[in-house]
Amino acid sequence: MLLASALLLGLGSLQQSAGNQAAPVELFRKFTVGEKLTYVTKAVFTDEQRVGSLQTFLPSDEEITYRHSLEVKKLKADGIAEVLYLRPTMTITEGDTGDSEAKSTVNKTDERILLDITPINEVIQMKDLNPKKEKKGGESKSDGLRLRTQGQQADAATQILLQEYVGDFQRLAFFVGSLDTGLDISPRTTFEEVKVGDTWKKTATYQPQKLKGQGDKQAVQRLDYTYTYLGLMKNKEGKEVQRIQAKVIFENDISEYARQLVGASKGAMYIKSAPIKFTGQIDFDCDPATMHLLKATAESNGSFSLNLKGVDMPYVEDRFKGRTTVKLESWIKGGTAKPEPAKSVKKKKKTNTNSKGKKSGGGL
Repeated sequence: MLLASALLLGLGSLQQSAGNQAAPVELFRKFTVGEKLTYVTKAVFTDEQRVGSLQTFLPSDEEITYRHSLEVKKLKADGIAEVLYLRPTMTITEGDTGDSEAKSTVNKTDERILLDITPINEVIQMKDLNPKKEKKGGESKSDGLRLRTQGQQADAATQILLQEYVGDFQRLAFFVGSLDTGLDISPRTTFEEVKVGDTWKKTATYQPQKLKGQGDKQAVQRLDYTYTYLGLMKNKEGKEVQRIQAKVIFENDISEYARQLVGASKGAMYIKSAPIKFTGQIDFDCDPATMHLLKATAESNGSFSLNLKGVDMPYVEDRFKGRTTVKLESWIKGGTAKPEPAKSVKKKKKTNTNSKGKKSGGGL
């Protein structure tokens, strides 16, 4: 009898746990006026490259570390928060190479930005409180291309696009880009209720990609992170967290897009191909009650090469990888600020009740 009761109790607990896990949840971030969250970010990027007939890949390392804070100034309608974003400095360390030793530089970024952040971590408005003077731009990267033949123009465009889009992926590999693509305000969630295993997409960047149903034709399109809700679970410290995972995968030949861009034939080009590959994964742990980010761990791998006709090995070959962590360093809870002192009110003079049949200050 006792065994049967224990089995029934255990079965009930399992069913309740399964029911809780299967129930849809909202992943809305809840802000409180006065709270301040401070994070520490560390990003490590390793790049290995070889050029021409060189057989050996030459490595280079770079590390970026910084602190940033989010201070909630006021709450607006629909759960939107006005938040002051601060990032005073950024330390960049370049690893030692055959030519020089490791060197660290502290850049005073002095970023002070007033943001409007939605409950799904989207920045819908920003005001730079320390605007930087814009540098005058030089000539366009594509200047002069139209003076060349189509084949030469396509080859030059391939190299320009390769530099531009590879640089974009290397920025993604650091995971410390702009506010809309970095990890400082993350993860991007959804307004829809979700269950474990549900997915949604958010834009990571824009890259040349094949158009569906149009053969090899390409155009610059949005490249998305696919987010997956993994559910409520315990982290390594045994604390309950809401875990979300984001992945991005890209693979394309940039030379084909450059060829189509200038209208050149494949036979006219000296460049045979310029493939780019990139994969990235981010794991987010969020506070179950507020959906504030507690920790994010991101890893990436990428590669590209420039292949010439009549040459067996790539003329340029590059492979890179990145690892970034963002950790909550401190959390000053809101709602504890002292209220403003009440305005002083002059006390009314008391009525003189000692006079018989009359009040002080007049009367009949």
